[in-house]
Amino acid sequence: MDTREKNLQKEISNPESIDSEKSQSTPEKAILKEPKLLKPISILDTKISHFIEWLQNISLFKLAVILSEGALLFAIVSYVITIPSRNKQEIQEARKVLREESGYEYSDARIAALKILHSRGCQSNPGLEAAKANMADLTLNPCQSLSFTQGSLKVNKRSMDLSYSNLAGADLSGANLVGINLQGSNLQGANLANTNLEGANLTGVQLQGANLTQANLKEAILQNSNLDNSNLYGANLDKADFSEASLVNVRALWANFNDGIFYRANLQSANLNRGDLRGADFYKANLENASLRFADLSSTTNARGAQLQPTNLLETQLKGADLWGAKMWSTFQIKRAKNWQETNRKPNWEQATKQARLPRLRIALIKPETPETLFDYYELGMRRAANRRVEIWAITSPDGVENEAKIIKQLIKEGMDGIILRPEDSIKSLDALKLASDAGVAIITLGFCFDPMDAKDLAIACYSTNNFQMGYDSAQDLVEWSQNNLQTDSSSKLIQLALIDSAVYDSYYPYLQGALKAINESDISFQIVDSVNVTSNRDTVKVKELLKNNPSIQMLWGGSNLATEVGLAAVIESGLNNKVKVFGVSDLSRYKAEMLLDPNSPIHSIIDQSGLQVGYDATKKIISVLRKESSGADYQVYQIEHGLLTQDDPDPVRYFIKNYGWF
Repeated sequence: MDTREKNLQKEISNPESIDSEKSQSTPEKAILKEPKLLKPISILDTKISHFIEWLQNISLFKLAVILSEGALLFAIVSYVITIPSRNKQEIQEARKVLREESGYEYSDARIAALKILHSRGCQSNPGLEAAKANMADLTLNPCQSLSFTQGSLKVNKRSMDLSYSNLAGADLSGANLVGINLQGSNLQGANLANTNLEGANLTGVQLQGANLTQANLKEAILQNSNLDNSNLYGANLDKADFSEASLVNVRALWANFNDGIFYRANLQSANLNRGDLRGADFYKANLENASLRFADLSSTTNARGAQLQPTNLLETQLKGADLWGAKMWSTFQIKRAKNWQETNRKPNWEQATKQARLPRLRIALIKPETPETLFDYYELGMRRAANRRVEIWAITSPDGVENEAKIIKQLIKEGMDGIILRPEDSIKSLDALKLASDAGVAIITLGFCFDPMDAKDLAIACYSTNNFQMGYDSAQDLVEWSQNNLQTDSSSKLIQLALIDSAVYDSYYPYLQGALKAINESDISFQIVDSVNVTSNRDTVKVKELLKNNPSIQMLWGGSNLATEVGLAAVIESGLNNKVKVFGVSDLSRYKAEMLLDPNSPIHSIIDQSGLQVGYDATKKIISVLRKESSGADYQVYQIEHGLLTQDDPDPVRYFIKNYGWF
């Protein structure tokens, strides 16, 4: 081994000895002092060496965790720092989308862009172009943020600014637009039904022909706005400001105008029937030829029950206005208005105002000229629900839409408060009922419900049977009775059946549909030997002729109360009690109850429609609406429960005899 190798080996095995020898062999004068300039570098070398030593002492996993946390921290810091720029970019992109989608009626991109602006602190977008746009159920409520002011935490609210937008014909039904700024916008013909616009800025907005049915405009600002020919049926306009607005020919039945401001507003020919106008200010407003039938013009009350400011009619133009049945606070209230003598009022309006009693209500039941026991039960139930301040009028009307319309117009002229009826026709009856509704008459239909789109601002409720199911259940009993009593060993022998219906009327056709379905689904072979339509008791002759021409008939099915009664009468008059069995849809009367309890009678079963209970419930409903205990703008559908009454189960029949009451 040479000298270099020996020295290297020695250094490796004992490095301290080498350093010691070097220090001993180096003269003191030969040691150079470290320059001051190099001290920081030396310190850095030391720190790095310490860092390397620390790295050597930790595991690879710990190192990965530390590096990951560092990367995450860096990402968070980067994200926070770039939030403003990214928000600005998203807002710009959203506004760009709104410009590009302006010509589309259906646009998910438009909805998404508006939601982005909303989520970024309710950013504004004045001048939005979205005519005829479909934006139903859109939500753009006020945004909230927190700030510290003088050492206290403050909640700030900001609403979206869509002022001067073009939303003509747009569908915003059901939208939540609380506090939104739509100042100067065009909303002509827009659908705003059930839209929440509470506190919205609608100053100078064009709302001609808009649908605001049941919209919430509480405390909204509509100064100088134009609502001509718009529909405000059942809308909530509590404390709304209509100063100098135009509401010519507006339809606002059952609307709430509590404490509303109508300073110099133009309400010519407006329909405010049944409106709640308590505390409203009509100072110098124009109500010429307006209709305020049964409107409440009295004073509001506070939480303690104290009376507050009554409706102000000072200097209001009332020439030609209809104030029939309107509730006044005082007699001088109306006399402070201009041309109040030229209004239509009840003859005893001054006495009624001074007495301050609940107004007497008059409710009419339109009954068919052809006697129907069901309507007798309706009337009985109505009279049981009435009280001393409610009159029940039972009016008989000949068959036909024209006769029905004449009766309705006469009841409007009489100042009737409510009408309960079974409409003659689902389409043709609408015109006359629309006249009654516009006159402030509360309407309830029985046994039939209009299409909700037709009825939502026409009637307040309907009490409807499931006519299809009634026909089905009735025929099901017919099938079961046939299985137990008419089945023979010969499968080729058909059971002979005749159908009697009143399907000439739309409301009775579902009975027949349900019955045919039950018959077709059965395992029994039926032969429908004949079928006739009946519209009056005189048609008993037609059914007797049918029985005479078809002596093989074993059963009759009746598709209405009248049809069942006519069929039963024809069987009895033909002396076929023991040969022909009768089934059908019919209300229960004492006569039919006694026959159901007689095993030798021809009738086996009927479907009862609970007429007495229906008449009672319908009257209570109409009274609650007229007394403002419930809303008249919310169209309600009540399903009438029907029951099958048969000879095989007499107990329910005995219960009806005991509890219904008879006349």
